[in-house]
Amino acid sequence: MPIPLNPDQQHIVEHRDGPALVIAGAGSGKTRVVTQRVAHLIHSGVPASSILLLTFTNKAAREMALRAARQQGVEPDQQKILNGTFHSMASRFLRRSAKMLHYENQFSILDASDSRDLIRAAIAEKIGKPGRNFPKPSVLSSVFSLAFNRNCTRESVMQSNYVKRHFNLNELISLEYPHLENYLEELLLILGRYREKKRASQSMDFDDLLENWLELLLKYGEGLSLKKQLQYILVDEYQDTNHIQASILEELAKPHQNLMVVGDDAQSIYSWRGADFRNILEFPEKNNAKVYHLEQNYRSSPEILDAANQSINHNTRQFEKNLFSELPSGEKPVVHQLWDSSDEAEVVLNQLLALRDEGLSLDEMSVLYRNHVQSAVLQVVLTQAGIPFMVHSGVKFFEQAHIKDLTAFLKVLYNPLDEIAWMRLLRMLPGIGNTTANRIFQVFREQQAVRLTQENESLQKLIPAKSREEWQTMTGCLRNLLRDDLTPSEMIGIVYRDFYREVMYSEFENASLRENDVHYLQEFSANYRSLEGFLNELSLVGSSIVTDQEADDQDQETLTLTTIHQAKGLEWNAVFVIGLTEGQFPHQRSLDTMEQLEEERRLFYVAMTRAKRYLVICAPVMSSGYGAGMNGRSRFITELPEDSVQTEVHVRDDYSYSSGKSARFYF
Repeated sequence: MPIPLNPDQQHIVEHRDGPALVIAGAGSGKTRVVTQRVAHLIHSGVPASSILLLTFTNKAAREMALRAARQQGVEPDQQKILNGTFHSMASRFLRRSAKMLHYENQFSILDASDSRDLIRAAIAEKIGKPGRNFPKPSVLSSVFSLAFNRNCTRESVMQSNYVKRHFNLNELISLEYPHLENYLEELLLILGRYREKKRASQSMDFDDLLENWLELLLKYGEGLSLKKQLQYILVDEYQDTNHIQASILEELAKPHQNLMVVGDDAQSIYSWRGADFRNILEFPEKNNAKVYHLEQNYRSSPEILDAANQSINHNTRQFEKNLFSELPSGEKPVVHQLWDSSDEAEVVLNQLLALRDEGLSLDEMSVLYRNHVQSAVLQVVLTQAGIPFMVHSGVKFFEQAHIKDLTAFLKVLYNPLDEIAWMRLLRMLPGIGNTTANRIFQVFREQQAVRLTQENESLQKLIPAKSREEWQTMTGCLRNLLRDDLTPSEMIGIVYRDFYREVMYSEFENASLRENDVHYLQEFSANYRSLEGFLNELSLVGSSIVTDQEADDQDQETLTLTTIHQAKGLEWNAVFVIGLTEGQFPHQRSLDTMEQLEEERRLFYVAMTRAKRYLVICAPVMSSGYGAGMNGRSRFITELPEDSVQTEVHVRDDYSYSSGKSARFYF
């Protein structure tokens, strides 16, 4: 029998007309409330086809619509609730009315690969053959998209034509991509040509869908039949919307103002991809909206919620809220004060083994972190202990492209016949693809006694002219690695300094973030004196990583490792939050402004509220990666009242490498 709605939920379900904001705290049952409200509207006589349900994944929108329809006894194939993401709904509008904007209704939608190809063509047409360090099409695609998502406004759409809109690209590059400032003039030319080519080929990328949808609504909204059809609009995860999405909603709701947005300002954590925190904060005043609060939490113990409330209350720009729970009392969150990431990994391992001994499956546990790099040591420790784990934070740390690129240099030193490693190195050179790389390697393999680092006439003939300078740099770098006294850490430093840094900055739009991974790889490899030991450890890490498909196919329980951003909306019985070191969480870059710092605190709040029964927080005093040193515990730990957590202080006998003296550390 379903649990009855609480009074706050019931009021939202029964809300009929006019704008409304639902501030839905973590674990407060918002999905159920949204679906019940849709069902209530249909039950009261509102046609299902006049209801629009928008969220950020098609799966979530479909599930909400189906649940609402089932409550009214409507078969899934008969229900007519309009539902989807902003992009899918934009496509639906434009397929009907694109001709108003001088497109054919049968326009093409470009995927990421198509966009890169078109940008590559624009580069060729505008600047010809780019230099080695010129940003790759994938980098430009990301830069152009971020400029749009941050800076597209109704004014920019109305005041200039499609081709001339550049969305303050110069300001974005100055702020986020200073290493590209020397190319600004060329990038503006390429962006303009890219937009011309999309228009000429009757194509739109994902950003164009939103841009053209807004233009359609601004210029022709009153005559659009699909807009006239809509009477009620519900939007989930409103705190994650950007400026253009908020403008689209404003235009859609103009005839009736029946717009209900659901979100949690305390979980607004995506400004880095264009989300505008002000959308949710300013919604009540801007729309004269009714404000509802969902504060009863059905997920976490009262003790976990108390600590989470204490943390988020340090933010100043937010709606007042206080999550509470009627679930049974549990254990206080535990804060482990530690020395470094190695101690942290051992504590996590010991704690999760203890919980498993108490009957909690690995499937019910998760390790959360701000940055992927913070899980690297833990991945090794879990592997050594035989604990299977799944990494949901994107590519596994040691399998990231830039990490594999760097370690490929070390692999060919250890095994000069490693074909996979050589192919990876050769493909870094301009003008060398799989075919040429394979030919080069075949010549080398046939002459096994000759290293590629030596002069070789047969090989020189295979190197394209435009690759020869880089070939000489790469082989010179390899020669520098042949000294017997170099450690793996020193080798990585040489490769990065002499060759790979330029490659990385031209290949990846987030190269500055990846640079921290490189520094961490150096630090991690410093634990190994021999190249063999380091490479063996790398190869073993992969054996404990379980893919999503393998997890579905196996009965084997699996621990989840994920960034906090990826964990949003999920929950586990036991949650470990690691890396609470000042300068890492909150990140050093966030300390420049109060806005950035408060978003970091919201990220910590999201992490804490993923836990149902057990919350374990690890706070090393030593930071890792770039700028490593004794930074101290995160301010997010010191902000927690002593009586809201249980603190475990770890003492470590360590050796001071700087002084050469034995040191005993207390925290």
